[in-house]
Amino acid sequence: MTPIAQTTHPTNPSANTGAMTMMSGWTHRGESRGARNTPTVIAAKTSPQSIGSIAMLKRPKNPHSTTVRSLRVHGRRISVRARSSAVRRLGLIPWMMVFVSLMLCFPGTACAAARLHGIVLAVSAKNGTAVVRHDPFGAMPAMTMPFRIVPRARAAQLQAGARIDAQVDTTTEPWTLRNVVSTAAEPLTDEAASPLRRVTPLRVGDPVPEVASFVDQHGRPFRFSALRGQDVVLAFIYTRCQDVRMCPLISAKFRALQDHAGQRAVHLVEVSLDPAYDRPPVLRRYGQIFGQDPRRWTLVVGDADPTLDFAARFGIGTIPDPQIGIIHSENTVTIDRTGHIAAMRTDSAWTPDELLAQIDAIDGHGGNALQRFDLWLKTGAIALCGNAVAGFSGLTDLIAVLVIVAAFLYLLYRLARKIFLENA
Repeated sequence: MTPIAQTTHPTNPSANTGAMTMMSGWTHRGESRGARNTPTVIAAKTSPQSIGSIAMLKRPKNPHSTTVRSLRVHGRRISVRARSSAVRRLGLIPWMMVFVSLMLCFPGTACAAARLHGIVLAVSAKNGTAVVRHDPFGAMPAMTMPFRIVPRARAAQLQAGARIDAQVDTTTEPWTLRNVVSTAAEPLTDEAASPLRRVTPLRVGDPVPEVASFVDQHGRPFRFSALRGQDVVLAFIYTRCQDVRMCPLISAKFRALQDHAGQRAVHLVEVSLDPAYDRPPVLRRYGQIFGQDPRRWTLVVGDADPTLDFAARFGIGTIPDPQIGIIHSENTVTIDRTGHIAAMRTDSAWTPDELLAQIDAIDGHGGNALQRFDLWLKTGAIALCGNAVAGFSGLTDLIAVLVIVAAFLYLLYRLARKIFLENA
């Protein structure tokens, strides 16, 4: 008996499908392979093809576009309801981002604010702050302390002697008063203790006045005119200050200025706001604690009224408090080589390198442009947001804001692309 073998043979490509059809048949030994006497198997209502594998005649010219077109077609088959619900869910994301940003910017709104009642002792409309002698509230005893007023325009409407009732936010530095309700100003009971002094404020470009009673830490007379030809950095402190964020911080920065000044002609001056206690021997011991070099750094004190009037002309108000000492504002003044005020900083957020870069720019030496730009950004941020942002770098804040804005714009782009492309 002759053995039989089953074989399959390719035929010509199909003109309709572009595929190679296969022929199946029985071939006896001795017969030639590729016999065409076996009919092609074709299923009903399908393209003609034979039993066996199906191979593509050729690949698509652009497989990627073919795949994308196929995905787009399948995407259009999504129901309108499902698509619209997905878009609605995406539309909630920007609002969630806005809500989180508001919570981060205004953390005091996340919890109920305590109420404060007190009397205004002094107001600094320029800085948007007020010194208030308040009654006990929460766990706080009655005391006198500075507060930031929000909005800032409200501070300009307050007057010394007015009684106020406000919400206090203790998460900022200094603490913030909101929704301030005030009564008409009344005369302060102790006019001699009033922090308001009738002086003419100094501005940038004004010459620095002299005080006849000023003496240095050695008891020798001190005159600003003796420092002509040098850049001068002036600040106000008192030696018994217990708040490390105030006078000790300024003196520590003065030590850094002294060390980093190098060959610059820079002289540092600190004026005491406590003339009754900070006499020359006390100032000398204070200077030794911070490593003062008397050749570049002078501690000054004078008679009480002339000294406090001098400080008041730079916007420094002083209020004695039996519990925490002297409450006062801040002002770091840069004086050029001709004895005129070149710049004033009403916060303690500056760094020694930034201040030295500013001095170099005043002298026409260019200075570190990046440090000066950082100082400018920080000054603007504090002017807008208050001292709550005083501890941050201006450049770091700018980069963070740009990243947040870029992320928000990218989200909007993705959302718009999803809406318009799916509806195309």
